[in-house]
Amino acid sequence: MLSSKISVKKLILALVGLAAAGAAIAAVVIALGLPTVSARPPHWAITTDLLHTVFKRAVATRADQEPPADLDSPGRIALGAQHYENVCSKCHGGPELGQSPVALSMRPRPQHLPAVVGQFSDAELYVILRNGVRFSAMPAWPSDRNLDEIWSVVAFLRQLPGMDGATYTRLVAGPDVEAPRMPYVAEGPLLESDTGIKAPPMDEYLYATPATEWADIAATGVPVERCAACHGVDGSGSPTEGRAPNLTVLSANYISDSLRAYASGRRHSGIMKVVASGLTGDQITALGRYYDGLPDKEGTRPETLQTALLETGKKIVEGGHPELAVAPCFVCHQTPRTEKGVFEIPALTGQNAPYLKQQLDAFAMSERGASGLYNPMPHEASGLSEEERTAVATYLASLPSGQIPAPPAREADLDNARGLVAQVCSECHGDAATGSSSGQTPNLTLQTSRYVHHQLEAFHTQTRKNDKMFQVTQRLDYDDMADLAAYFETLPPIPSPGDVDAGRAAAGAEIARNGLELAGVPACVTCHGRPGRDGLPLAPRLQGQNVGYLNSRLDYFARDSSLPLPGLNPMHRYAKAMTEDQRADVAAWFASQPPLPK
Repeated sequence: MLSSKISVKKLILALVGLAAAGAAIAAVVIALGLPTVSARPPHWAITTDLLHTVFKRAVATRADQEPPADLDSPGRIALGAQHYENVCSKCHGGPELGQSPVALSMRPRPQHLPAVVGQFSDAELYVILRNGVRFSAMPAWPSDRNLDEIWSVVAFLRQLPGMDGATYTRLVAGPDVEAPRMPYVAEGPLLESDTGIKAPPMDEYLYATPATEWADIAATGVPVERCAACHGVDGSGSPTEGRAPNLTVLSANYISDSLRAYASGRRHSGIMKVVASGLTGDQITALGRYYDGLPDKEGTRPETLQTALLETGKKIVEGGHPELAVAPCFVCHQTPRTEKGVFEIPALTGQNAPYLKQQLDAFAMSERGASGLYNPMPHEASGLSEEERTAVATYLASLPSGQIPAPPAREADLDNARGLVAQVCSECHGDAATGSSSGQTPNLTLQTSRYVHHQLEAFHTQTRKNDKMFQVTQRLDYDDMADLAAYFETLPPIPSPGDVDAGRAAAGAEIARNGLELAGVPACVTCHGRPGRDGLPLAPRLQGQNVGYLNSRLDYFARDSSLPLPGLNPMHRYAKAMTEDQRADVAAWFASQPPLPK
């Protein structure tokens, strides 16, 4: 027994010694640079077989995604074709077209996709596009969200085996367009680009835009030529049957801000990131102006408009979803507006139905991103079912561009509202509705009907938490809420009583008007309004509000970031970024200002 134990011990020591010697020899070989890393000689057959077996098994194990029902739609195929042309074709070639000599000089070599795409299922193609292939030149998808667009590339890949060269070139070339030159001059500051998972050593990589291009789009000086492949000569998005947006109904500022957001990664799209990241700042501005200057075109809509679907969409667009505190679309979108870096409100009427549906779906899953700091749409879209999102997209696309969707005027019962104010509201807000002097309740005379109406619905559904107001709104029906909102709109705005610290108000003026750039806090008046310019319809008016109430609300937002409505109400982020003194200063400034006229 003792001899057996000694033998085992010697064997272990021998193995350890051999391993150490092997490691030492390997270290010397590597240090001398003896192994070749040249991509010139081809792999051995056994190496190729091993790499492809590992690759295919790894992909198959992870391929559990369900393709969308419209995978074979012409719009998806057309959109996927353009991304293939911009990116994939540079290595994988095309039908009846060879591969780039550069690609064929890689090790491992990228395959000619028309010849091999049939070896993979739809889900496997999705996984390859989404994740890429390590230790090869196959990149991961350049965006981590809004991944539905990957299926459009899969849809196109499925067409490759049966496609001839003439069809391929006709599909990817895009239409002839007489486009203005937009000179490619790469100058000016670089902007950070959020692409993939960053890993050290960071000083050896440059995540920035403008970037060099995979396909010449910006460098040609005529980027509209490639834009037209998806958006058409007229900018309507018709080549993709409406999966690309109708640019003619969007403003120059909105288009330019969106391109910057795509380039930086703040708005998520692997397809658009490739296009936008190479554009210079001047080209982005010029593209916005160019498409804004084209005549408005009507959007793509279903050939057969179902009455029930249109009625559902009309109801939500004009009346929202009161039981879920989802605001009517028209409240914000009746006045399209872009505040650079803060929020974006695009025009929706006349937009393409497939594009609108895809955007609503992405918002509902919090995958779309935004070009500004404020983005209420994840909250709004997630409150709608998929059928309701389809209905909203279909109804908006059915309206002529420029038409403002708004509900028919409702005659409010102001007598009913006065009775409710006397019986309920005045107990806390006072007979004049100016709130309590202590600041426990707000001054309601300052607010618009839209804001009051939405807040009552939010209290009623408990998407805004307040036990007292929840009890109050349980006693109201939706007509009562509408009557009360209309009543408070009729009241002249009255400043809240009380003294305000003039020193604090002076200090708060700079923050309210210009924000805190380093802290990521925008100017407060951007959303809350200023003389001569309205704020956001669902943001409260703060000028003339009780200083104690404003202080308590700002401190409340700063204290608790897990409150409801994180998307609709961005104040948790902003208040937490401010110091206690800064919050008090801003509160004092707003309280010292005269109320905004209604």
